[in-house]
Amino acid sequence: MKTFEMLKEAGADKVVRLAIPVEEANRRYHLVVLLEPATEETEKPTPPVVGAWPPGFFESTAGKWVGDLERPSQGEFERREEL
Repeated sequence: MKTFEMLKEAGADKVVRLAIPVEEANRRYHLVVLLEPATEETEKPTPPVVGAWPPGFFESTAGKWVGDLERPSQGEFERREEL
């Protein structure tokens, strides 16, 4: 099951049109639609898709490292019997 949340504007004909991508053609799908007028609260941007980079991530992180990279000691290797 996938959940989609989006803001769509109704046309002059008072119809909201949705295009929802699906995994298989020629298959029936169960849809549940909640229709309510948008409010100031619902006009806020929706959270990003799980697994996606948040807006501004690269701008706020790329090139921000200050200092030298140092690799700490990795310890001693385990001695094993030769084959």
